[in-house]
Amino acid sequence: EDRKATARCLDCGEFLCDMHHKEHPFRRTTKNHQVEELHSHGPKPTRSTKPRCALHPNKFLSLFCRQCMVALCELCREAGSHCGDGHNVQSTTEAAPEMRQKLDTVRRQVCDTGKPSAVQNALSEVTATITELNNAAESTSKSISENVECLVGQLRKEEREMLNKLEELRWGKLVPL
Repeated sequence: EDRKATARCLDCGEFLCDMHHKEHPFRRTTKNHQVEELHSHGPKPTRSTKPRCALHPNKFLSLFCRQCMVALCELCREAGSHCGDGHNVQSTTEAAPEMRQKLDTVRRQVCDTGKPSAVQNALSEVTATITELNNAAESTSKSISENVECLVGQLRKEEREMLNKLEELRWGKLVPL
């Protein structure tokens, strides 16, 4: 029997012989996987490469945990925290349409130039606050400088008056010999 790989699963990263290629879509755990035919020149070019798991580099991120909002591979699901109750894990193929829709909604909110988004409003408020703070700092700095100049002027005046009194006392109290 010829066991040469004729296809490759994009979700689990496995190379499949003809027999397993035909069975792959009918297995419970792999029924939603995407499989590509191998050609004599290598795999058919695809638009993008599927990301691989950082913990298991030979495995693709083929699953999505809806509770944690993370992509994971089959080994991470089996061995990790995503196998317990409350974790709704589905294939990335199943999760992708809803996630794309959410992303499009957020993208429209951020990029819609006709209506300011919450981000644009917050940025405008921050910019206005910075301008107010800069103006207040400038005004405060000017006020401090004016007050210091006034105080210095008053001190110089008092200094002159005291020196004059000292001179008067000195010359008035001097008794000729």
